[in-house]
Amino acid sequence: MGFFDFLKGKNKQDQPGNDYLLQKVEFAPGLSLARAFEHHRDAILQTKIPSIHIKATPDNDLALEQSKFGHYPCMPLHADYPKDERGRYMYPLAQLNFKEMPSLPGFPTSGYLQFYISVYDEAYGLDFNYSGVQKNFRVLFFEEDEVLHYKADFSFLDEVMSAADLPVQSPHLLGFTLTDEYVGMGDIRYENGPVNLSLMAAQYPDIENELEESLHEELRFGGHKTGGYAFFTQMDPRENEKGTAEYIVLLQIDTDDQIMWGDSGVAHFFIHPTDLAKKDFSKVMYNWDCY
Repeated sequence: MGFFDFLKGKNKQDQPGNDYLLQKVEFAPGLSLARAFEHHRDAILQTKIPSIHIKATPDNDLALEQSKFGHYPCMPLHADYPKDERGRYMYPLAQLNFKEMPSLPGFPTSGYLQFYISVYDEAYGLDFNYSGVQKNFRVLFFEEDEVLHYKADFSFLDEVMSAADLPVQSPHLLGFTLTDEYVGMGDIRYENGPVNLSLMAAQYPDIENELEESLHEELRFGGHKTGGYAFFTQMDPRENEKGTAEYIVLLQIDTDDQIMWGDSGVAHFFIHPTDLAKKDFSKVMYNWDCY
């Protein structure tokens, strides 16, 4: 055996085994990845962005001021309740009371953000081509001093609140936890970003499938939330809609025990950071997809 053959054999013996490379190690609090990605730790940690994870708990005893899914909003007394393009009252999908939530950079710290959708067909108010016009959904924001006097009678919503196949099947109280997310596989920021973990996994063909599975378990962030990386059952709609690549997650509502978007889907509202800073919610992008 020649000298270089000897070195090749020695290097092969010194290479770490597959079991070792698949071992989970902590990269950051709450983030554990396979040891195979350890050489890319710094690049992975640079992808950190904050998110508020939302716990939705069924609750029929809700105050108008509370953060919620599927319940009446806290709306100024003389404000017009939103209607769809055919003049029908929309469903009150969600309300975020920012005073109840942890602070998130770029987001309001007080006021009420409300989301409404049309629920008279299976599309739930979705316009399949983003136009910037809120025809069959609406996002409204009210400062606290705008709702010192608010609506109390929502009997005009009896029909829409009892409609069949609502995405949120009962009112939910919301609780909030501030956390950090990394990489966000499936999010357009991952696709266009500097870290491609799939290419890194491909460097280990014997365990590539196992590494890919672990990445999808750790770095696809489903659930209900504000901010962070978006989760999809299909693909990120910001890839195909002109001018939306920089839009961020305003609200994500996933399928849950009593929440269902089509066939176990997930809904999103996206906004440009500049509009968010101005509290201008007129150009929000709404989308949902399912399996």
